[in-house]
Amino acid sequence: MAQDNSSLWKRVYKLSFPDAGIEYNNTDDPTGDALKIAFDVDRDLSQETNKLKLKLWNLKAESRAKIEKEDIKIELYAGYRENGGAKKMFSGTVIRAVSVDEGENVTTEIEASDGQVPVRDTVVSLSYAPDTSAEIIVNAIAGEMGLPLIVGEGVEFEAYKNGYSFVGKAADALSEICSGQGLDWSIQNSMLQIILAGGTVKKSGLVFSAATGLIGSPARIVKARAKEDEETAKRKAKQGAQKEKPDKKAGWKIETLLAPTVNPGDAVKVESRIITGWFRVETIKHKGELYGGEYRTQMDLIEGLNDD
Repeated sequence: MAQDNSSLWKRVYKLSFPDAGIEYNNTDDPTGDALKIAFDVDRDLSQETNKLKLKLWNLKAESRAKIEKEDIKIELYAGYRENGGAKKMFSGTVIRAVSVDEGENVTTEIEASDGQVPVRDTVVSLSYAPDTSAEIIVNAIAGEMGLPLIVGEGVEFEAYKNGYSFVGKAADALSEICSGQGLDWSIQNSMLQIILAGGTVKKSGLVFSAATGLIGSPARIVKARAKEDEETAKRKAKQGAQKEKPDKKAGWKIETLLAPTVNPGDAVKVESRIITGWFRVETIKHKGELYGGEYRTQMDLIEGLNDD
């Protein structure tokens, strides 16, 4: 994926609204007269849902009527035709859609959220016997939320010696369980992801260098934990001894050619003149336009992973 590779200018995408039976793409002819789109995708490891801002030009009136609805599903794929094609970059639901007649063009701006519906609407009533593993409980919560569960390497769920009970929002139950077991949860592309606090989904990942998409030089960043994790007496009683979450460490901000398959919690390797090593992706921002403009990814990377 070198920057001067002539195939890389062939930007491809697929935009799907499964509930409405609508799909747009230029994967067969990336230089043709496809629907013009522009996107901003912001993803991180927090329990706030990841967001998509999407701008579309000149949709048909009947199509606008079908997609300008709250909670309708949306999926966005993007990439390069000769480098794997369009890959899933965002999956979620529409939270806002507005169309404006600008004279020569009608533009539709969409805001979407990854995981808003299960986080907002899922309420659970849980009751488990003593010595039940947290893994059983987390799997049950994921099922209630309707989300596939992805568990990172090194995660070991402990049992609740005195049992476990909870009534309320499924997201609050996840926070309670993960906080007590030294884990982080987030929703990534409509999947529930649980990793070690400070850990990754898996040890291996993509390598970014000047020859494989790295743009410019990495910039140094330092991040500290914004505030202490909240604890209640009830939570302490349920969890017993708390596992401490590591403070955020120093890291680097990098920019690459569009890298749609990278998600927060992934491990990536950077090879540059000033740094070489493995890092955890903390935040990621994809920004692109089909015709002209940017087609790039920015990542905040945190140090602390082994180089082997």
